Amino acid sequence: MNLNDLNEKQREAVITHDGPLLIVAGAGSGKTRAMTYRIASLMDSGVPAYNILALTFTNKAAKEMQRRVEDLTRGEAEDAWIGTFHSVCVRILRRDIEKLGYKRSFVIYDDDDQQRVLKDLFKRFDIDEKNMSIREVKRAIGDAKNKLLDADGWFAQSGKDRRAQTIHDLFVAYDDKLRQASALDFDDLLNKTLELLLEHPPVLSHYRRRFLYVHVDEYQDTNLAQYQLVKLITQESRNLCVVGDDDQSIYGWRGADIRNILEFQNDFPEARVVKLEQNYRSTQTILSAANSLIENNGQRMPKELWTEGRKGDKIRFAAAGDEREEAAWICEHIRRLRARKVPYGEIAVLYRMHAQSRVLEEMIMRAGIPYRVYGGTRFYDRKEIKDALAYLRLMINPDDDVALKRIINTPKRAIGDATVAMLEAQADNLGSPLYQALLDLPDTLGSRPRKCVESFRDMMDNLNRKRNELSLGEFTKLMLDETGLIKEYAESADEDMLSKRDNLLEFLGAVNEFATKSDDPSLEAYLENVALVTDLDMQEDSPQYVTLMTLHSAKGLEYRAVFIAGLEDGLIPSGRAKQEGEARLEEERRLLYVGITRARDNLYLTRARHRAIYNQAARNLPSPFLAEIPKELISDEWGTAMRKHFGNEKKSPEPPKPTKPAPKMGFGTPGMEQDPLKIPGVRKGFIASLAPPPEPTEIFRKGDRVLHKKFGSGTVVETTGAGADARVSIQFTAYGEKEFSVAIAPIVKVE
Repeated sequence: MNLNDLNEKQREAVITHDGPLLIVAGAGSGKTRAMTYRIASLMDSGVPAYNILALTFTNKAAKEMQRRVEDLTRGEAEDAWIGTFHSVCVRILRRDIEKLGYKRSFVIYDDDDQQRVLKDLFKRFDIDEKNMSIREVKRAIGDAKNKLLDADGWFAQSGKDRRAQTIHDLFVAYDDKLRQASALDFDDLLNKTLELLLEHPPVLSHYRRRFLYVHVDEYQDTNLAQYQLVKLITQESRNLCVVGDDDQSIYGWRGADIRNILEFQNDFPEARVVKLEQNYRSTQTILSAANSLIENNGQRMPKELWTEGRKGDKIRFAAAGDEREEAAWICEHIRRLRARKVPYGEIAVLYRMHAQSRVLEEMIMRAGIPYRVYGGTRFYDRKEIKDALAYLRLMINPDDDVALKRIINTPKRAIGDATVAMLEAQADNLGSPLYQALLDLPDTLGSRPRKCVESFRDMMDNLNRKRNELSLGEFTKLMLDETGLIKEYAESADEDMLSKRDNLLEFLGAVNEFATKSDDPSLEAYLENVALVTDLDMQEDSPQYVTLMTLHSAKGLEYRAVFIAGLEDGLIPSGRAKQEGEARLEEERRLLYVGITRARDNLYLTRARHRAIYNQAARNLPSPFLAEIPKELISDEWGTAMRKHFGNEKKSPEPPKPTKPAPKMGFGTPGMEQDPLKIPGVRKGFIASLAPPPEPTEIFRKGDRVLHKKFGSGTVVETTGAGADARVSIQFTAYGEKEFSVAIAPIVKVE
């Protein structure tokens, strides 16, 4: 096998076949290449693909790995299992979950399904959500399952007070409801697989014999269940290769345990360690900044990223007066990047928390820069799509009460809450899932609701009969037509409703695409595929938009230019992290490290001296992490006035009074007057760096098509006023005519 495309350390990792191997892969060091070449090298040496397992955290990563391995082995890797932890666990459970008392046709509950189960339980337990939130209980259940605890185990470790007793009882009832529905939540997929392997030795023996060589990507992100699962399968073969970077461990808040990678050699004393430190992504300036920052962490494996590439530009830093000035500065530099032919899709703006995005969005929209916010409503989380999926889920598993309650009156078919309550009472009397009550209707049900329920039941029975006669795409189209989902939205003149119709048509297209490309074009396989889609899998490359996202969401991505906004004490590190101790502070530092290493060519860091978040305004100190980046790596375009405060500014209750006239930009930048920012709709004097706004007719004219963030598309019917008083009247399709201040309204012209 030709390994000439690999560097020395990558080759070492690839040819180390037997025994435990830890590949410490720094950001941008080619870890996927090393891992895929290693799998191909194993096969080249005679290891059957059947004996290889590779585990990832996203479907996107799994598909990319599968593609690369197939290319390297000329299509011989089909029998290898390459998938996410959750998808591999589903495959194992589909084969043997009946041993645990579940049906093989079990469904997977997402966050919304879990919320609905708990909401029903809150009603049953007569719990006031003002006294205890569903979110609190859901988090407690998730935390317990992450620690491999059941309800009793969790209660034993709790304060054992009255509140804990209530959560315990809800936990027990929640698990009972899921078992009755033959449903598993995401944590169950891991925990039930562990339970299956531990309680049924023949099953464990089967997978130990099959998976003689196991690979784990992003090992620093594994939680206790994933760690135990990997150890259990490889306990006899000891052929475990884990790839990860402790410096990129940023998911401790959701159960990831950095000790899994840091203590790998304690678990496997004979392990070989290979460090990949040569970076193929970023300039040396960016890498030097990242290295200097992360070396301040005590809990890490020593490593230093380097590149044979160019040194690159210095990092640009701006200390803005407030969050709007910060956003304006970012907009101007995005424009300059575009002037240098950098595509919008190669630019990202990162921030610590979602609340920061509002002002950024407003300013970017006014600047006429196309953008999208990553982390908004996913396609499969839209109501109309979840309704369609609920119908399909019910075809597979009629015991799925959550799906049935979601669609029994969607679209409206006169089956109200009172009727559903009677059906639920009947199901309780029968000791059965809700669908059984539709087959054995209570005598107390009136004639009109009885007819409505019978009509719904007959429709579902008819669809179920057709399911095996039609292809997946044909059946889905029939379902959308017969249930009235398409018709409900298609007959409306409301643009929002028509958009929902378009989403359902897009959904149908997605089903057809899956059926065309999948080796298993069944309804069961499609629903499983959708259930296992993660937020990261929904990330798509687009050359047309600047991407706005949190630092956590940016992991695994890269851009030519990256802006990191809000480098302030209390944001990064967060106030909570500072209270929780050194381990959390180190995770916050790793989070900034991840953000910095997303940039290939240009990195911009910003902060605001004053920032209002959640309607609370405050004066902020710079992030202490800024002082950990060498001054010589930072652009000196702002002058010494900025540098002497970099990372060391003293807090004062009021903004300092200027001792001399402030420069035009407000950042101590000489010469910037010649190139003021020009963002429509920002009032003169509101942001020190902005030129007076143009007349409204320069921004909007009568007849212009515009898009409003809340009210959708409309047409300009009148413009009045000037400067800060500029106003615009817009006729919206769905909301009629409304008037706005140009200075503050989130409106953008549609070309």
